[in-house]
Amino acid sequence: MARLNETWKVAQEGVALATELHSKLKISHRQAKGLIDSGCVKVNGQDAHAYGHRLQPEDGVEVSFDPDMVYAALPRPSKSSDTPFEILWEDKHLVFVNKPAGLLTVPAEKHQDPCLAEALTDHYRRRGFKRFHLFIAHRLDRYTSGVLVFAKTPEALNGLKNIFEEHHLRRIYLAILVGELPENAGTLSDKLVERKSLKMTVVPEGSRAKQDVKGAKLAVTHYRVLERLPGHTVVEVKLETGRRNQIRVQFAERGFPLLGDQVYGAPSDSLDRQALHAELLGFKHPVTEETITVTAPMPADMENVLKALRNARRVVRAEAGITGEAGLYKPKITKTRKIERRKRSERFAEPEQRPARPRAAGKPAGAARRPAPKK
Repeated sequence: MARLNETWKVAQEGVALATELHSKLKISHRQAKGLIDSGCVKVNGQDAHAYGHRLQPEDGVEVSFDPDMVYAALPRPSKSSDTPFEILWEDKHLVFVNKPAGLLTVPAEKHQDPCLAEALTDHYRRRGFKRFHLFIAHRLDRYTSGVLVFAKTPEALNGLKNIFEEHHLRRIYLAILVGELPENAGTLSDKLVERKSLKMTVVPEGSRAKQDVKGAKLAVTHYRVLERLPGHTVVEVKLETGRRNQIRVQFAERGFPLLGDQVYGAPSDSLDRQALHAELLGFKHPVTEETITVTAPMPADMENVLKALRNARRVVRAEAGITGEAGLYKPKITKTRKIERRKRSERFAEPEQRPARPRAAGKPAGAARRPAPKK
C-alpha cells in the first residue's frame, strides 16, 4: 500500500507527542513510539525523537508512514549505553574497538560497573540487530587503553582463539616507565605465576627450578626505547606471549614500573592509571584471510604527561646551556626495519599509488626471458 502522509495542528496544550499520535491516528502507544523512533514524525518541520515532547497549541505535526508496517519502539538505553568507546574497523565477522582506560572489557562478578562488551552489544541491538551476540577473544586490563578485537560469529571466534593461542599476531603497546632504562632495546623473559592475592609475580631464579613452580607460565616481551625524558623512559613494547599483566610485572621486577601503576608501582600525581596503551593489533583475518592491521592513537591523558615531561626536558637543557638537538635520544632504525615499513605501506596502498617494481638495466618492459641453454 502507498505511504500515508498525515498533517494536523495541535489543539490541546501540554499533551505528550506519543499520546497525540495515539489519539489522532488511532494506533497503540507502542506503535506511536515506534513511529517516533523510526524518524516518521516531525513537529514544526523538525524531526521528533522524544516520546514525551510537550506540544503547544497550533504546533504542526507531520507523520509519514506505511500502514501495513509494524513500527516497533527501539530498546531504551541501558547504563552501558553511556559508556564511551570508538569502533575502529568492522566487518560481519570482527569488530575492532578503541577501549578507553577505566572501562572493564567484560562484566565483573563482584560489581555492576559498565563494561565494553555490554556497551558494544547494546550499541548493535539499538541499531536493529535483535539477536546480536558478541564473542570475547581477549581482554585488556581495566586501566589500559587501546585496540581490542571481538568476534561477531562463532566461526571468527574459533579462528581468533587459534591466532592468540599460537601467537600468530602483532601486538604493539606504548608505555611510559618510571626511571631511565639503561638499554635501548632488549627482550624480557620470565616465568610468571599468580599468587593468592591475584597479583602476578616473577618466579625467583634461585628458590627452586622455575619449571617446577605450579602454574608458572613463560612470558616474553620485546621492547625498544622511543624517547628518554627526565626520570622516565618511553618504550614501544611487542608481545610474544600474552600473560595477564605481563608488561607491568616484568618492567616493575627490574625496577622500572609503569607510570601511575598503583598495583606494581606507585601512585602518580600526573596520571591516575598505568601509562600503557595498546597501539596496534594485526593478524590474518580468521575467515577471509586478508591481512588486517588496526591502530589507535595515544589517549589525551598520556599525551598530556608526555608534553609535561618534554617541557621539563626543555627547562633542564636550557639551564645546562644545551641548544638544538644535541644530546637528544633518537631511536636507531635499521635498514631491515626501513624495508619492512616500506613493504607494509606498499601492501596497504591503493593500486594506482603503488610504485612500479624496478627492472634490470637494459631489459625493456615485457621482454621475454631467454631459456637457459641445454647442456
